Amino acid sequence: MNIQPATFSKGDWIVHARYGVGQVKGLEKKELEGEKKLFFKVKTFDGVYWLSAVRTDAEHIRPITSENQIKRALTIIRRPPKELPENHTLRHKLVIETLKDPSLYPKARMIRDLNGKQYETKLNFTEEDAFLMLKKQLLNEWSVIQDTDRSILEKKLDQALETSIEKITAEA
Repeated sequence: MNIQPATFSKGDWIVHARYGVGQVKGLEKKELEGEKKLFFKVKTFDGVYWLSAVRTDAEHIRPITSENQIKRALTIIRRPPKELPENHTLRHKLVIETLKDPSLYPKARMIRDLNGKQYETKLNFTEEDAFLMLKKQLLNEWSVIQDTDRSILEKKLDQALETSIEKITAEA
């Protein structure tokens, strides 16, 4: 685990692997295990979470991405999907590892590949849940970066996913 001191300021946008994009709203003291500790209050689209101001788990948090990185993620999504492992246990492990990784590009690949699997066969519960969560996180981050309504961006994402599927049908 890579632990480092927190360096966030009020108003910063960050991305947490689990909670997605959020904005640092300030510092607050909270009681934890009988001690008062300092936490960043981070507001997401769905609620609030608290992040230690003294130490952060850096492998689960990253700064918000750039517009160019979102464009690259969409390029990844437009490519033909790669087959996920047939073995359920291996596939499940890969999906869970991707969910724990805050990085944008592995998430874009998983969105594309789960969409490709969905085209071929039904996703299981874990895959369906992951697919929806990953899409939501991407759309939330993209909407913050471009200051654009999510519904407009969702149409663009769906077009990119359709392009990906068209590529596999053209190869067949």
